[in-house]
Formats: sequence, C-alpha cells, structure tokens
Amino acid sequence: MPEGLVSVEGNHVRFSEAVSRIADSLSPLGPAGRCVAESYALVTEMSRINLEKARVADDKEVKLAVLDQRRRESTSTLRQLQKELGNAGKSASALRECMVNMQRETVKPGLALAERRAYIDLTGHFTTMLVQHHSDLTGGVADVIDKVLNGSGAAALARASGRRRR
Repeated sequence: MPEGLVSVEGNHVRFSEAVSRIADSLSPLGPAGRCVAESYALVTEMSRINLEKARVADDKEVKLAVLDQRRRESTSTLRQLQKELGNAGKSASALRECMVNMQRETVKPGLALAERRAYIDLTGHFTTMLVQHHSDLTGGVADVIDKVLNGSGAAALARASGRRRR
C-alpha cells in the first residue's frame, strides 16, 4: 500500500506529487481523473491509518494482558508474604515505615509526575491498610477515629451524639 500520498496540515489536505502523476495518467477521464486519483489517495491513507490504529489497539491489549498477569502474580506473592508476616506489631511497624518512605520520596525534587502520583497513591493505600490493621486490633475504635479524621463520619457522629443527649 503506498504511503505518503496525502498529508494533513491543520484543516488542509495536501496531495503528493505521486497523486498528480496518477491524475495525469487518468487525464483521458477529464476532471474525473483527478477526482479518482484523489479519492484513491484518501481511501488508501484512511486504510493505512485504520490499520495503524488496529495495530496500536492490539499492542495495547497485549500490554494490558501482560500487566494483568504480572499484577496477579504480585498479588499472589503479596498474599503469601502477608501470611508469613503474621506478627501484628511487625506488620504495623512495616506499614508505618512504608508510609514514611513513600512520603519522603513524594517530596523529592525533579520527580516525574507519574512516579510522584504513584508515591501519593501508595501513601494513601498504606494509610488505609494501617487504619484497617489498627481497626482489626482495636475492635472498631480505629474506624470511628478514621471517620472523624477523614470527615466521612464526623457529621454522623455529631448527629448520633445529639440524639443521645435528648
């Protein structure tokens, strides 16, 4: 399939010299010859772009499948490591250390936006894990503290407290 028959610059379509040569060879058709040559060039370019788009989509699907498989392997490994960790004090300490490490990395100058976003997301994840860990150990007290600190439960707690006073 010939490439480079058409180029698009802003809102303008430009035909290559090859299209002019094709149109010249179709000159016995009169003005229709140029239309045929240009139509052929446009269809060819659209086909090329669609094929390229399909290849990119296929590449993305393969990458997504590879990433999903790797995520499953990582999740499986993480579950195994969680089973081995066991000790509540050790795991809470490890979670706090991860949070400090992620926060430290987040503020480093010159960090790429994607990497900074990863550190911020992981800090949030480890914070949630730590709160859940403490909640599991304290029978729900940490849930109430988390709701108050994060604002999701403050209004509900205030309403509940107001009802108890009546």
